[in-house]
Amino acid sequence: HDDTLYTAGTSGGMKMWRMNDQLEDMKMIPVHSVDNAHQGEVVVLKTLSSSIRDDDDQDTCVSDHNLVLSASVDGAFALFDRDGDLVYRCELTDDDGNQISITSADIDTTSAEHVIYLGLSSGHVVGYVASDLVNHASEGSGGICPVPKCRWLAHDPSSQKNQGHNKHGVTALACGGAGRSTHSASTSIVLTGGADGVIKQWEMIRQRHGNTSSQSQELGNGGDSSPEWTLQHWPRMSSQRMKDRAHIFQGHVEGPITALVSDGERDPKILSAGSDGTIRFWDPSKGELYRMDGFHCEVSSMCLDREILVTNGMGEYVCVHDFDVPDDEINGGFELDS
Repeated sequence: HDDTLYTAGTSGGMKMWRMNDQLEDMKMIPVHSVDNAHQGEVVVLKTLSSSIRDDDDQDTCVSDHNLVLSASVDGAFALFDRDGDLVYRCELTDDDGNQISITSADIDTTSAEHVIYLGLSSGHVVGYVASDLVNHASEGSGGICPVPKCRWLAHDPSSQKNQGHNKHGVTALACGGAGRSTHSASTSIVLTGGADGVIKQWEMIRQRHGNTSSQSQELGNGGDSSPEWTLQHWPRMSSQRMKDRAHIFQGHVEGPITALVSDGERDPKILSAGSDGTIRFWDPSKGELYRMDGFHCEVSSMCLDREILVTNGMGEYVCVHDFDVPDDEINGGFELDS
């Protein structure tokens, strides 16, 4: 984020680093540590905004992001300001009050209010609105998580076979950009991957409901007549289908989905990585296009920027894949600098 780098490790601790441009080698300098937010591996660090936009059609600029989200397998997620000070933290539990692990997460930045989606070991996905959490924190209601904006069972662990791994439920999650919109609703895409190697595409429907002033006063909004809205997933039943999009993608074998990413453009592609050691490219409506092999180990991290894909999966090396290389350069080969 701007000149700040946020990092986290398997112990649950986090650090902030800033670029010192006064030095010749432009070193990153540690400026702040957070040691008490999590007790287990952090699965996501993302910047987001708590502000509410008037226009649903444009993303906020990254420079406008004023919060950092962290979520951990210990079942807790937290919001920090850009200086690393805790704004809000709560721990997720199941219906019986038992701790539940957060296994994956991402943020939808396409709507007027940023929505946090958390994938759980129970197979559920829950969604929270960033501005709602900040308001919840201002009321002194930290610790216990509020009722989510949405919640559904994406991957049933009881139907997932354990093939020598200890992962369950939703093992990967990514937001895939804007979906279809109507006069009364806007939609966005959420992608989930399960421990059984199955990928699912969901359309999240943001439905507006206008309130009259009298209704707002009854709700304790001080007469604010701004419209309320609900968030629902589609399809809601196995017999339902998405319009012009596929719901289920199958191709990975021998274990869970380990990473998901989408470019979110007008003609988006979905990329998935699995514990079978492959990366697969999918057309959102037609299914698999092609796959990439040859990785030395499991690919657990992917970053896509137009024609550039950055991954792990090659031991201690970071692997950069350039899909915009001319054919003549590909056929001619190349030499690595010594």
